[in-house]
Amino acid sequence: MKLISTNADLSKQLKRLVEKYPRVAIATAWASAETEVFESLVRHEDRIVQAVIGTHFYQTHPDVLDRFVGSQKVKFMLQPDGVFHPKVYLFWSSDSWEALIGSPNLTVGALTKNSELSVLVTSRDGQSTLNEEIIEVISQYWREAQTIRQSEADSYRKLWKLKARDLKKIADIYGDRATTKPAVQSKVLSMEWKDYLAEVKKDKYHGFKERLALINEIREYFQTHSHFNDMDLEVRKGIAGLPSKTKVIKHWAWFGSMKGAGTFAGLINSGDEAYSLALDEIPLEGEVSKTHYDAYIEQYLKAYKDGGHGLATATRLLAMKRPDVFLCVDAQNKRKLAEDVGIVKSGQLDYERYWEEIVDRLMQSPWWQSLEPSDRLEREAWRARAAMLDAIFYEEKPKTNASRTSA
Repeated sequence: MKLISTNADLSKQLKRLVEKYPRVAIATAWASAETEVFESLVRHEDRIVQAVIGTHFYQTHPDVLDRFVGSQKVKFMLQPDGVFHPKVYLFWSSDSWEALIGSPNLTVGALTKNSELSVLVTSRDGQSTLNEEIIEVISQYWREAQTIRQSEADSYRKLWKLKARDLKKIADIYGDRATTKPAVQSKVLSMEWKDYLAEVKKDKYHGFKERLALINEIREYFQTHSHFNDMDLEVRKGIAGLPSKTKVIKHWAWFGSMKGAGTFAGLINSGDEAYSLALDEIPLEGEVSKTHYDAYIEQYLKAYKDGGHGLATATRLLAMKRPDVFLCVDAQNKRKLAEDVGIVKSGQLDYERYWEEIVDRLMQSPWWQSLEPSDRLEREAWRARAAMLDAIFYEEKPKTNASRTSA
């Protein structure tokens, strides 16, 4: 009998067992196709007597179903009563057997990075009937499982593609980078609406009501003009976070001053159509999808034929049109934001990471998903709830250089 506690040993033992024994029986909750163990099992498919694989929570990769469509040796548990959750692997010949029983599924995670624990039992350990008992249990599963048809495998793949994104969010995985901390250790991600509201009201630099007044002022411009370029230049400059001679938008620097973004300022002044076309891609009301965002970025980048674009300027415009969805991320709030939610290498945030690691992440927060309040002032804050995070994460620059700049 042997305790197996590392991924490397687990993978090594399973490959050894598949290669050694002429007969194999398996029952596992989930499986992945992209592992050496699975590849070894496929090469020796003739050795499989019975294998039952679960699909609950869409944790089994669709490639596994495709590989065993119509198989008389590998069946799937498609609609279990409860969760199909065993992890048992039996290997035998005419004179010996070995069984691995424990927590690991036949997945990439179990074989490479999860914390798993299992026991390898052999015919030499005095458990004379254990192999027979395991065969009987797997046979019971087998009778309940189903041979997969291609139409079912195709349907599963379509559903899996949709569910995979949700499963990552449930696991607090946003994008391809691991976070520095779990979501439960974030101050802002776990806030209920009342807690969020209390925090943004503490804004000591700009003022809660004054911020909302600015958001409402800019919203009115978007509501009364069909396109960004239909607005007066001084208005556009204020919305873009740039100073103007008339100061038609008094607090233009709040929510991210773009005063230091020279290329951006020049293009705004020249009335570059790309910004207007980009903002047309973002609906003024209703859901904002990744498709809307991607179309916005595609148009926004067309303004920069010679480079010079940046996340701060792009998100400033987004936050002003849809402050309920977007936060302007710049040099004065990025450090504290990244520290709170666990963003790795925030200095390398790009357009794709912004949606996945900021927008998607914030949308999973209780305060973001809360119902629209009935109180007028609360409702105004709720309608600007993403942009208003700036009140929580803002850090003022030293007095020697107090003007806020983009980054």
